[in-house]
Amino acid sequence: MTQNEIIQGCKKGDEGAYRYLVDTYADQLMGICVRYLRDYQKAEDALQETYIQVFRSISSFDEKGSLPAWICKIAVNCCLKELRKAKRLSFSEEESVFDQLVEMPDVFEKLKSEDILALMDKLPHHYRIIFNLHIVEGYSHREISDMLGIQESLSRTKLTRARKMVQEYYLVNNKKSIV
Repeated sequence: MTQNEIIQGCKKGDEGAYRYLVDTYADQLMGICVRYLRDYQKAEDALQETYIQVFRSISSFDEKGSLPAWICKIAVNCCLKELRKAKRLSFSEEESVFDQLVEMPDVFEKLKSEDILALMDKLPHHYRIIFNLHIVEGYSHREISDMLGIQESLSRTKLTRARKMVQEYYLVNNKKSIV
C-alpha cells in the first residue's frame, strides 16, 4: 500500500488500512517508546496510546507530509507525556556555559547506530532524553525546548555534556578492549 492508500483507507475506516499501518510501523514505534521509557510494559502502553492518537487524528493529516515522520512525532509526544505524568521529565537549570568537547570527530563516525544506542543507555535520564531527541530523532534545539518546556540554551548544554559522556564511555570501552 502506498502512503496515500493507507491514509485514505484509515480516513474511510478501512480495517485493512488500519492493520497495514499498525503492522508497518509497530517495530519502529516500539523502538522509539522503549528508548524513551526504558520499560517494556510502559512502552507498550505508549505504543497503544500512539495508535489511538494516530487514528483519532488521521483525518487532519496533511497528506503532503511524511506519514512515518508524523506517526513518530506522535509516539515521541506520547512518551514525553508519560514521562511527565511519572514526574521523570524534569530538567534542572544548569549554567549555560558549554563544556569544551574533546575534539574526537572520528569517534562518532566510527560508531554504528547500535553502538550509539548502547552508549546512550548509560547516560543519565535527562541527558539521554535530549541526546535521543536531537541525535536520534533529529529535532532542533528550538523544537526540543518547545517539547520539554526548557530554554534552548539548556538543551544545547545538556546535549554537549551528553556527547562528551558518550565519547568518554567510548574511550573507556575501547581501552578495555585494547588491553
